Amino acid sequence: MLHRVVTWARAAGCLHKVVVVHADLGESSEWPGVRELVARQAERYGVRFIAVEAEGGLYRLVEKRGKFPDSKNRLCTSQLKRDRLAPVITLLVQELGLSRQAVVVNFMGIRAEESAARRRKPELALDTRLGNGNRLVVTAHPILDMSETEVWQTIAQNGLEYHPAYDAGLPRLSCILCVLAGREWLIRAARLCLTLGLTHPQRYADLEARIGHTFQKKLSVAEIWAEAQRRGPLEDWERGDAIRRHLGEEAAAQYLRRLELAA
Repeated sequence: MLHRVVTWARAAGCLHKVVVVHADLGESSEWPGVRELVARQAERYGVRFIAVEAEGGLYRLVEKRGKFPDSKNRLCTSQLKRDRLAPVITLLVQELGLSRQAVVVNFMGIRAEESAARRRKPELALDTRLGNGNRLVVTAHPILDMSETEVWQTIAQNGLEYHPAYDAGLPRLSCILCVLAGREWLIRAARLCLTLGLTHPQRYADLEARIGHTFQKKLSVAEIWAEAQRRGPLEDWERGDAIRRHLGEEAAAQYLRRLELAA
């Protein structure tokens, strides 16, 4: 998404107005290296980077609430990500020092292919919750029309860095254990935790037992963790595998060469 936004901003002569904002969910929720990756991506394009932290992340949210979020109650998205954005917008508008209403475009990297709900999203929409008398906030979805293949083509052709979790076979860079993920996705994530020496699945299994509420209605982290341990750590992946799966061996080889030359 950032590549497309930066391309548009350069063409319009307003790259200096682009700010990358990352909602950091902390080590209890995010894969190692995510925040650092976002910072490097912003640096690559020469744009400002701001990280906002959600203290305790998903783990703390569930611990306080006594139950996990679900598709109908996505508190992880609203409280840990969306609500953290409002103070940043306030800060940026204050920095402008305008005597009139500012216009803020909030770009989000969702795609129509990802779900039925996202297919119904418009490319542009007024955000009346974030907007007020000082600012008009427009939510924009710049890659809504892009296919997964097109996303990976953009990454490969431009030598863009991506997180190793994709090479390990995860379809999205979500929380380590995402409440909206399917069983096999979660098992693979838990197996990657074994590979990396991360204890998140065990911590969440212990949390389930303590609050008496399972991760998903028909699936517990305890089950996921047990199956992951039975299958063992992930060992069948290497750098460039995400490109290989989507675009083929030659594209992966060219991508890795681009990274070597840029190093």
